[in-house]
Amino acid sequence: MVLNFSKAEFCQIGLKFAGNWSDDCINALSHATTMRRMYDFFGASPKTISKLYRDVQDPVICAAPIAKPNPLDLLGGLYFLKKYPTKIAQAGFVGCCEKTGLVKAWRYVEAIQALKENTIKWIFDDPEHPFEEMFILSVDGVHCRTYEPRFVPSSGWYSSKFNKAGLAYELGVAVYHDKICWMNGPFPAGQNDLKIFRKGLMPKIPIDKRVIADQGYVGEPQKASTRNEFDSAEVIEIKHRAKARQETVNARIKAFGILNQVFRTTGKQRLKKHKAAFEACCVIVQYELDNGSRKLMKV
Repeated sequence: MVLNFSKAEFCQIGLKFAGNWSDDCINALSHATTMRRMYDFFGASPKTISKLYRDVQDPVICAAPIAKPNPLDLLGGLYFLKKYPTKIAQAGFVGCCEKTGLVKAWRYVEAIQALKENTIKWIFDDPEHPFEEMFILSVDGVHCRTYEPRFVPSSGWYSSKFNKAGLAYELGVAVYHDKICWMNGPFPAGQNDLKIFRKGLMPKIPIDKRVIADQGYVGEPQKASTRNEFDSAEVIEIKHRAKARQETVNARIKAFGILNQVFRTTGKQRLKKHKAAFEACCVIVQYELDNGSRKLMKV
């Protein structure tokens, strides 16, 4: 049996849970203030949180469904992604011991990650709905900071984006649809974008189609179109807007503290946990796009 909580109920629960505000105080808030507080604490709108709560229980949609759901535990997991507090701060927020607080948070992070197969979809192989446009996707590398592995020290972890060790992901956003259609990683941040592209996304691109990319992808002109002097004014504008959309998605993903702070998990679980966090954040951002809570500029 799937339990449901409405977006209005999650507003009340979330703001009382996060800020200890009274019902009267919450009800007196403007819509804009309510949304600002929900995004600040949980990184998502009440509409998105309500849908996530339903979907993480559904075994048809979620590959790792939650058997005994608790709306406060979901909010605790979202707070963990958004703020990335220390384990003591997380325990204080959710009201339990440090170990239990982290276990509950990661349980919901991994459940949200398990929604990716039904959320982050490659949409360009359907023969009944072919895409006539040449440019189907924008692609970019996203770097996240981590500590350098103590037992595997290497310059390969070095990210030129922040001069520290990190992990790299490849992210693709549809040019004419508000869809994240591709994510790949993690890789050591020292791997260049073109190498990652060749091993992952490039073979999937249909014949006579192109992705729009920055200068880091120069070298595969039949698959990746970068800025060049032969572009017409129209093509320049398309590329500019597609890259702006991509940067908007990147920024929304990196707005989650777990991805813009130094990732603290070490040892054998480091890559698995970071991948779970990154993919969960991508799922949340896509849910926001799907339900209209947030939109992207049109190309």
